[in-house]
Amino acid sequence: MAKIEKKKPAGQIQKGSAVARLAKPDAWSRADTRSAAIVFGVALILRMIFFFLNRHNNPLFDYPIMDAKYHLEWAQKILSGDFWGDDVFFRAPLYPYLLALLYKIGGAKIGFVIVCQHVMGALSTVLVYSLARRFFAARVALVAGLLTALYWPLVYFEGDLLFETLFVFLTLALLLSLAAAIQRRSTALFLVSGVLLGLAAITRPPILILAAVLPFVFRYAAVPRAEKGSPLRAWIRQTGLVAVGALVLILPVTVRNFAVGRDFVPIASQGGVNFYIGNNPQSDGRTAIVPGTRWDWWGGYEDSIRMAENAVGRKLKPSEVSDYYFKKGLKFIITEPGKSIPLLAKKLYLFWAAGERSNNKYIYFFWHQSGMGKVPLPGFWFVGPLALLGGVLLWHRRRELSLLYLFVAAYTLAIIAFFVNDRFRLPAAPVLAVFAAYAVCHLWSVWRSDKPAVWKPLAILAACAIVVNADLVRFAENKIEEDALSHYTLGNAYLNRADTDKAISEYEEALERYRRYKRPGFLLVARNVEYNLGRLYWSLKSWSRAIPHLEKVGGNDQYALLALEMLAECYANEKRYANATEAYRVILRAAPQNRKAKLGLARSYRLSGDLDRAEEALNDFLAGYRPPGGRPAESPEALAESDAIRAETEALRKARGGAE
Repeated sequence: MAKIEKKKPAGQIQKGSAVARLAKPDAWSRADTRSAAIVFGVALILRMIFFFLNRHNNPLFDYPIMDAKYHLEWAQKILSGDFWGDDVFFRAPLYPYLLALLYKIGGAKIGFVIVCQHVMGALSTVLVYSLARRFFAARVALVAGLLTALYWPLVYFEGDLLFETLFVFLTLALLLSLAAAIQRRSTALFLVSGVLLGLAAITRPPILILAAVLPFVFRYAAVPRAEKGSPLRAWIRQTGLVAVGALVLILPVTVRNFAVGRDFVPIASQGGVNFYIGNNPQSDGRTAIVPGTRWDWWGGYEDSIRMAENAVGRKLKPSEVSDYYFKKGLKFIITEPGKSIPLLAKKLYLFWAAGERSNNKYIYFFWHQSGMGKVPLPGFWFVGPLALLGGVLLWHRRRELSLLYLFVAAYTLAIIAFFVNDRFRLPAAPVLAVFAAYAVCHLWSVWRSDKPAVWKPLAILAACAIVVNADLVRFAENKIEEDALSHYTLGNAYLNRADTDKAISEYEEALERYRRYKRPGFLLVARNVEYNLGRLYWSLKSWSRAIPHLEKVGGNDQYALLALEMLAECYANEKRYANATEAYRVILRAAPQNRKAKLGLARSYRLSGDLDRAEEALNDFLAGYRPPGGRPAESPEALAESDAIRAETEALRKARGGAE
């Protein structure tokens, strides 16, 4: 009778094979210490290169914008003596308080803070090595550590005053602590894990979703071991220890919020607003703007509160504003499934898509601006497909690796529940690097031992790469040659540094890029560009260059009036007196008491030869004249105006005499 061979189950790896040895997490050795040091060294060298290039080439290094500016202003407020604040936290507080400490130690130098963040980022790569070493052989851990060290979005975000660097570090420390606690069944380590979860939560609250999956992790990832009592009791005990550790950090924040604001906000009041941003009929799944609000940071913040209070009909506490927007977002999900389900699917795809989506400023542009753009470093385009392959190859170990699998799944859900961008996806990248590292080592081992067998995983990798990287074909943000908005941002930075020539150059470049590539987003700032260029040319007395920009400002706010004042002066200096007269008339229709326009109107009439109207306009101005700031001698502004009045009066007298 023929012997029937038992078929090996799909996915099962032969014991003792090169691939099987990848899954053996043997004891830490001196070789591991050397490997971890290599990972740290590579990470730190790359980060220091980026630091010096970024500091030299990027004017935004010392000119934070948007969220980074908000964090810096918060830290400066803390250092000024307002330690506790006077309202509940809108954002989680740990990073701004750490920023305040580093800012104080470093002598109010942003460079010192960034160096500290780069060191923290380099330490995170060692945590990745250690985490991978808990589950895999040293070779996999080394590749995981190096992938994380070279993953350029991590390096990029460490160069800005954002919470990502701290949050990534705390998340990795939490996962490493949980892995050790599960393997050792250590009460102390479960408590430490809870404390790390609390620290991560007061850096970024969505990490608390991990608490929902921890009981499953404790059940499935447990090392077989005789224990007294039922398994259920052990899971409850372990979860309770983590919860207690987390509450030690979270409760003081909750108490502080209630003490200063008389409002129950466990950590921060931002959650409901962010939930609505990502779940409304106008959401694109990634833009961090409440529909109907201004696009600047404080404008959007104030408008969102005003809109909620107008809808409810009374003043609202921060928790009530959050609840209002959360309910609106939830109503959209429930009542409009035809829109909300496709939006959720889109956000899931955006999480796994290769493009590094921006939130504050365009990532690709400023990575290239630093001088690092031509360095071939891995991004999500590389790590994402390999991580998916690693997840497939390791599925037979899903119980043992449930901490990593469930972290990725839970964190993905936590992000797509709101909105997706590269900053928010970033903490998942180091864990994905572990899966990706296994995939790399698996492919290499199979290639060396059984070349024909490598085609199956390569086919899976190719399919994953197509899905992940298809996004790059139509992803506009990586086409830096089309990026007009970022040149506008650079212009603002140079303007802030009083570097007029470079500011003009960047604004002009912004307009040129927009003329060539009609990106609709630029229309949001086009008026600002025209105003700033017009004002800069006006300040240089380049009247003819200022005029075409000031003419395009338009509007009916204070900037429109300022632009008209400068435009009228430019017209007058270019001897376009009729245009100057009309511009002053427009100003006076909108602001009848505008002193500069009244005096300018008299001047333009005089220069055009209409001396009667010039005298009438001057007399009208003098009839209601009151020196600004008191008597002329008491105010530089009043003194300058008084000199202008005397000069105009004398010029009109001479013109009258010449005419006679």
